[in-house]
Amino acid sequence: MKTVSITLFLAVATTAFVTPPNVRSIHTSTQCLNHLQMTAAASANAAATANDDDDDQRATNKPTSFRDAEVLGLRFMQEGQFDEALKTFQNGMKLPGSRPDVIRTKLLSGPSPVGGAVGGSESRTVLSLDEFELQAAHYNMACAHAQLKNVDESVANLLKAFECGFDNFSTVRGDPDLKPVQGTVEFDDLMEQYDSQKGFNPFGLFKK
Repeated sequence: MKTVSITLFLAVATTAFVTPPNVRSIHTSTQCLNHLQMTAAASANAAATANDDDDDQRATNKPTSFRDAEVLGLRFMQEGQFDEALKTFQNGMKLPGSRPDVIRTKLLSGPSPVGGAVGGSESRTVLSLDEFELQAAHYNMACAHAQLKNVDESVANLLKAFECGFDNFSTVRGDPDLKPVQGTVEFDDLMEQYDSQKGFNPFGLFKK
């Protein structure tokens, strides 16, 4: 069993203590980074207790929730199995998250067969992904794509993470898992669009 290091959300969580979140959305960044920190801790604990039967265990114990898939995907990332990590992260987006949603389904179409109002409906509660889980999912997929040298897909997922509210741009610029795409035209264009205030000097407005 080889020893691996955590370079995904552990790096993100650690950055939370040394880099202030973007002033535009402190509340969002803080909650998201707390989620990332918890995920990193869970992944680290799982990696520490792993054994040589991991492959067999993964084959029989498939993730049943987004969080299960997230932790398993991070373990694949740690072990350099980037294809498996990507598939796991993608599958995790189809699994139950932590936000309860009520779905109502119409039972009958058209007028009621016994007269009166239109047929009734039934409701059921499902667990979907909340905004922080969506941020985490797209960020992780961006990292996996980056390691697979899929520049366009990596940047596209970073864009989705930003659109979901992730705005700790210093983390994105410094994350070693994103190194294969950092410095590319696509990455730089995206960061310029979303992090254009980097280094902004308000006193420069008065210069002639």
